[in-house]
Amino acid sequence: MRNLMKYEFRKSWKMKVFILCITAFFEAFYLIGLTGMNDKILGLSIMGLTFTAVCGVFIIGIYGIHVLSKDINTKQSYMLFMTPNSSYKILGSKMLENGGSIFISGIFFSVLAVLDVIALTARYHDIKGLLDMLNLIVSYRGYELNYKVFVLSIISLVTFWIFVTALGYLAVVLCATVLKGNRYNGVLSFILFVIIAIFVDYIWDFMVGFIPRITWTQIVFTIFFYLLFTAIMYVITAWFMDNKLSV
Repeated sequence: MRNLMKYEFRKSWKMKVFILCITAFFEAFYLIGLTGMNDKILGLSIMGLTFTAVCGVFIIGIYGIHVLSKDINTKQSYMLFMTPNSSYKILGSKMLENGGSIFISGIFFSVLAVLDVIALTARYHDIKGLLDMLNLIVSYRGYELNYKVFVLSIISLVTFWIFVTALGYLAVVLCATVLKGNRYNGVLSFILFVIIAIFVDYIWDFMVGFIPRITWTQIVFTIFFYLLFTAIMYVITAWFMDNKLSV
C-alpha cells in the first residue's frame, strides 16, 4: 500500500508544487502590502490567496479523479492493474493519497489564513473588532466561537470534499464499466453523480434535524456522516473495479 501511495503521489506532485508556488507568490505580495500599509496590494493579494486556497483544494480532488480516469481508460492501466494488487488496494491507495492531500492542503490554507488575519488585525490594531465580527457570524449559525468549533468546521468542509471526490471515483468507474460502450456514458455517469450527491445530502438534512443545534454537535455528526459515506463509495467503487472492469 505504501508503494502504491508513493506511486500515486509521483503523478501529482508537480501540480501540488505549482499550487504552493502560486500561494507563495500571493503571500509575498500580502506581506509587502501589510508592511507598506498599501491597501491596494493588500486587497489584490487577499483575493489571490482566497482564490488559490479554494481552487487549490478543488483542483487536488479533481486531479485525483482525472488520474483514475486516465488509469482505467488508457494503456497506462497495464502499468497499474497488472501488478499483483487487488482493486481494493489500488483504489484504497488512490483515495488515501488524494484524501490525505486534500486534508493537508485544507489545514495548510486554514492555518495560513488565521496567521494572515492575525497579522492584519495586529497591524491595524483592531483585534477586538475582528473577534466581534466572527462572533456575530457564528452566532447566526447557532454556534459559539471557540477554537474547537473553528477546527471542526474546517475538518467538516474537508471531509465533505473528500466524499465528493470519492463519489467522483465511482462515477468514473461506472462510466468505464456499466456504461461502457454507451454513446452518452460520460453524461449519464455525471447525472448519476449528481443524483447520488443530492440523495446523500437529503439523508444528511433528514438526520441532522434530530440533532440539537448546540455548539459543535452537528459539526461532529457531519464529519462522521461524510466519512461513512466515503467508505461506502469506496467499497462500491472497488467492487465494480474488481468485478466489472476490463483492462
